[in-house]
Amino acid sequence: MKINRYKKAQRILGFYQNHFGFKEPYTILLDGPFCRAALEAKVLIKDQLPKYLGGQTKLVTTQCVILEAEKLSKIISNLYGTWMIVKQFAVHTCGHEGNPRPASTCIRTMLRHKNPAKYIVATQDDELRDYIHQKVTGTPVLYLHTSAPTLEKPSEKTNKAAKEGTTTMSTYEASTLQDLKRKHLGEVEQEPPVKKKKKSKNPNPLSCLKSKKVKKSAPQVKEDGKKKRKRHKKKQNVIQPPCQTA
Repeated sequence: MKINRYKKAQRILGFYQNHFGFKEPYTILLDGPFCRAALEAKVLIKDQLPKYLGGQTKLVTTQCVILEAEKLSKIISNLYGTWMIVKQFAVHTCGHEGNPRPASTCIRTMLRHKNPAKYIVATQDDELRDYIHQKVTGTPVLYLHTSAPTLEKPSEKTNKAAKEGTTTMSTYEASTLQDLKRKHLGEVEQEPPVKKKKKSKNPNPLSCLKSKKVKKSAPQVKEDGKKKRKRHKKKQNVIQPPCQTA
């Protein structure tokens, strides 16, 4: 598989992850025409689709799709292999048990208008693909281009819904997207450095001690504003009499 095709698929998946909440394991809803094209192109669905999407996948179909493939296999002999392939996948409840509908109608009712179950539709039915582009938002479409699985670009309706909706990501989504970039593309976004908050420091204990300096007493001032001068007494020299000898 070419690297450019793989990177393109990752960009498209990233779009649906960011705006419509898609995440692993991806649920791929297959119909009969896709299984027939895979059989003719010798594409191993269980091996190649997970490699192309780059993640875990759940391959599912509906009871209506299986019954339609079985009915057609009895009319057209070369569709027997398609029926055998469709029967290999898990069956999701479509609500038409006991009253089967055409496969394309069944898939439309499961998608509704906003694809709440987050299906990736794998089909070669052009009419179904056009219906999804025009009527259903947030639905990736997967088809086979010759023998290569290919994800279609988001439709205009889906792009418009993404712009109108919120584009902010949660912390979990942002970390998941960064992990995917690191894992598959080797890209790591440089986050701005986190500023550390300054902690409040306790006062210096030495600054809390009382000052040991002795305050000098202010000079006494007379009433007229002049400084009072201190007088110091001089020591008088006492002369001792000479000692008398006998």
